Amino acid sequence: MNRSKRITRVYASIPKLRVRATNKQRDDEYGISSISNNVLAYSRPENANLLSEESTVSHIPLLNDEQIQQIQLLNDVEVASVNYNNEVLNDGDNEILVNNGNDILDNSEPIFNAMDEEFVGNGEPLLDIVEDSEPEEDPLINAEILEESSNFKGFDGEYGPYFPNFTSAMLFIWITKHMISTSAYEDLAKILIHPKYQKEDVTTNIRQIRKWRNRLPLAKVCQHDVPLHMQWIPSTYESTRKAFTISPLTHLERILNNPILMSNMYFGPGVVTNERREFWHGEFWQDSPMFGENEIRSNNKVYKAGDYLVYYKQLSTYMCRVRGVVVDETDGNMLKLKVDQLVSHENLPNCRSTDNRHIRGNGKELWLVEGKAKFINPQNIERHITVWLRDMPEPEEYDYYIQEIVYLFNGKWKYRNIIMRHHLPYEYITITQPPPSQRHLPIMKIFLDIYVDDFGTFRNVYHSLGGVYLQIGNMLQSHRKSLKNHFLIGFVPFGANFEDFIKPILQDIKRLESGLVMKTINGDVWIIGGLGCVTADLPQGNDIAGIKRHGANHGCRTCNVSHDQLTSLNYNYIENARFNQQTEERLIEIKNQYAKTRKEQLSTEYGISNPGSFNVLKWDRHIQTPQDAYHSMAGKARTLLEATFNVFNAIGEKEFLKHWKYIEKPTNWSRMPNPIQHRQSFMFSDVLRITMLMPFILRRFLKSHHIKTEALNNWHEKLGIRQNSAVLKLCSCWAIEAKLLKLAFSVTITNNIQQEFQRLLKEEHEILIQARQNYFFLHIFNKILFPNIFTNLPNLHINVHLLQHMCNFATLVNTAVGIKEMVHRIFKAMVPHINCKVVELDLTRRYNTVQALRHLIDGWIDPRFSIETNALNNLTKDPILYSILSDWYATESPFTFTSIQNNDNESDDITFGVSNFKNIIDISLKDQWSAKKVECKGILKKLDDNHPFYRDLYRAYADYLNSSAAILNKNMEFYSSISYTVIKDNQEPVRLKLHIGDIVDLNEESEGVAYAKIEFIIQHKANNGQYYTFFLFNWFQATNYVDSISRCPLYNIQKPEESQWFRIFPINFIDHVPQVHFIYDCKSTCNSCNTKHDEANRSYILNSFYYTAV
Repeated sequence: MNRSKRITRVYASIPKLRVRATNKQRDDEYGISSISNNVLAYSRPENANLLSEESTVSHIPLLNDEQIQQIQLLNDVEVASVNYNNEVLNDGDNEILVNNGNDILDNSEPIFNAMDEEFVGNGEPLLDIVEDSEPEEDPLINAEILEESSNFKGFDGEYGPYFPNFTSAMLFIWITKHMISTSAYEDLAKILIHPKYQKEDVTTNIRQIRKWRNRLPLAKVCQHDVPLHMQWIPSTYESTRKAFTISPLTHLERILNNPILMSNMYFGPGVVTNERREFWHGEFWQDSPMFGENEIRSNNKVYKAGDYLVYYKQLSTYMCRVRGVVVDETDGNMLKLKVDQLVSHENLPNCRSTDNRHIRGNGKELWLVEGKAKFINPQNIERHITVWLRDMPEPEEYDYYIQEIVYLFNGKWKYRNIIMRHHLPYEYITITQPPPSQRHLPIMKIFLDIYVDDFGTFRNVYHSLGGVYLQIGNMLQSHRKSLKNHFLIGFVPFGANFEDFIKPILQDIKRLESGLVMKTINGDVWIIGGLGCVTADLPQGNDIAGIKRHGANHGCRTCNVSHDQLTSLNYNYIENARFNQQTEERLIEIKNQYAKTRKEQLSTEYGISNPGSFNVLKWDRHIQTPQDAYHSMAGKARTLLEATFNVFNAIGEKEFLKHWKYIEKPTNWSRMPNPIQHRQSFMFSDVLRITMLMPFILRRFLKSHHIKTEALNNWHEKLGIRQNSAVLKLCSCWAIEAKLLKLAFSVTITNNIQQEFQRLLKEEHEILIQARQNYFFLHIFNKILFPNIFTNLPNLHINVHLLQHMCNFATLVNTAVGIKEMVHRIFKAMVPHINCKVVELDLTRRYNTVQALRHLIDGWIDPRFSIETNALNNLTKDPILYSILSDWYATESPFTFTSIQNNDNESDDITFGVSNFKNIIDISLKDQWSAKKVECKGILKKLDDNHPFYRDLYRAYADYLNSSAAILNKNMEFYSSISYTVIKDNQEPVRLKLHIGDIVDLNEESEGVAYAKIEFIIQHKANNGQYYTFFLFNWFQATNYVDSISRCPLYNIQKPEESQWFRIFPINFIDHVPQVHFIYDCKSTCNSCNTKHDEANRSYILNSFYYTAV
């Protein structure tokens, strides 16, 4: 259609634009983005058509015919009307123009529109013309247009000048039509260029492809009806709904036939080690006959859990009670008995002469020592003895009796009645022996870890599902943290109860408790196992344990503490713990009441809500539902973060944001929102990350004039704290919190770490609660600014139980839900791609398909066919296809490091390298440097024989690549980043993405661990014609000093001319995920707000608080 050449109104349509405002911002560079509402006169859509020709022309200079013709040519471009109430939201480095509730019109008649950098008149952009006539305060003056149609050289051919050929044109149209993502297209491209790809094999009917799903070895999905609570659901819902589940036994059978998983699983007794990491390093596995061993034969005698023995050690004899059988790694992997010591009156600690313990019992009374387990050699056992625990039925004959327990509380020995004890697993678990015909089969004991949590399915509609997932505790921790090893049991439908949903699953677990024969990759075995632990967030964990939530008067599922004593250090949580047998008695008492009010009264008094969903299993509800450290610790840190920000004045907030923006952050962190304005929207992982940096941010800027005067005056008047001392104590408080969180989420626990963790818990409690005695901090907040924030805070009370959880399950990471919550993201991402009629079924089917592919790719053998191998298993070894599978959760590696950098000034060209190492594949180099950029770094692309580069490169070839010949090719290429995959025997592949400036840790022969910054990434063509890639490092040197506030070690980075070590090494020297972070040690000569550090200052702080939050 031809447009009329007669001009009645000037039009200049523009595309939808994202505008970066460049003036009239208030503190926008610090993350508080805003823009004036006075965008354009007549900018409301409803006013756009009211403009007359005269009013329009008055806003622009007079245009000649040629200029008007150019403007007319723009009328076919999409138009985005600019709304009067638009505002700019901070999206990283870009401010995005968004609408404030008004509809954005895709096609409207604007006042005056301009194409990006389309020129009219004397070579001036249209926006410049508008700028001349607009008021100075208009925020769109000098606006940078982010979308432009720049001049380009057209393609030749029938699809030119826009596309080079038919393929390119159709791919572009297809990508645009279906909004194909970058990663999806890259995967498609790799398939299309693969040598095995044949266009004749392409199936044009997608329905036919979908039918191939039915050929896969899908897991059996069961369904059962669950009632819905009518008050929870819309009126259109029926009273019941189908629930869909995958049996844990089905998952278990597939896992035991998966060669990758089976080679990384442990079946055996508990292990005593100096570095606790796995479930079998914890006390619960060691004590439980369901997972470990409970008897041993020595000298033709059998010793088992529950026996009482006399043994000798160094010419002395002792009495003990056997808890279980363990493997002692610290003593040559010897099988030993784990025992509790029994002591007589003469050996009692803290025994007063005024009590009657020395005269009662006629020498037959013994005391059970708790929390001091010993490990004894069966060869040292003298004889059995009979001991009566007085909370059990009295035997006909016994040698001794026990009616009290000796235990440590707050560093002092105390006594409590034997009734108040946790029964050991052997007391309530009986192992079923296989039938005679199957006793020759090997036995495997399975530790089930069930995770329960609700998540919102849709963004704008409340429709929650309860995700129930399974993990196998026999797997190595490194494999358990992988998303693909969280196995879906099912989804609790919206409006249904968890108790109704879980019933068929409990029946399957009871079958496992009784034992059954199962075919594995190694043949038939006798499988026995049960519930090891249930992990959930704090409220749902209480629901599962049958305890009222934390807001109740007795809302702790581990002890009977009342709400007003939650943070009291004097409350004896050991003596007043919840014991499973005691809870059973209370449940019976409540059940036997006839009056409803009496039942409710007792339920409130005991803090018990119901028997719990797992009550039919062999388990201890109070030990096997540990509080989640992820929510409790991160929630506590967020409360502290809120309290800290609220004492900052306006200047303090502004200075904090400046230093937060420019402080050195780990390169693999994603961008986080403004911590002042958006802290309420912080995920717990964000809170943990900012906690790692808080001591260093406060250290850099905080002065007394950044704190509110009211707070300073209160500190001084009530506690005598001077202004400078208050700043120092605030920084020290955050250093303690950061160190505490680092230890809490340590993947390996030693005795020293556990003792340090216990010490820091006490220090934290003193700072947050006992300020009135010795400290300053939150005593003031509680009394003046933040009443009752930390006093009786449930998160703070949980601290006292974390140490026992750490002992029971080896580490707190093993029972934390940080990674487990990420599983929800997978299913939430699936929701837009399903029909949403029966959401839980669609998600289950999708998961079932993914897991079937995963097992086949892992090498799982389908029992329906006799084929023992399948080419799918080779996909992960294909260097072209590997990247398609490595970034998919179903086949991903759990060890991936990604360096996230802003490369706005770099090109996106990628060079694919050839690996010269057997254990390194899939090398890609990105952003090749120009000669000018290399020269700016003070070097040349061409090697100089007299330059230290030549010496180091020659040595790298000679020492590590077996090439001692003179270097003939003097040309080098430099890149900004590199990606490659490291293959290790019997381990998951490690995918690394490293960038210039990343700091890495390397194994060094003399020092153990050395730290270095990647200065250059170099590719060089060797004499043999092959290309080799090298890192050039700047080394850090320890100073043997620590920072006075954070107590973190200080390092100096060496100057190149002063380096004592070689600097160029092949890329295979970095074969693991870097776990190190350094902070610049700013001095008074540094301008840390804009990264202009003093070049003469080469001091860095090793961030000892750094760890992987999730």
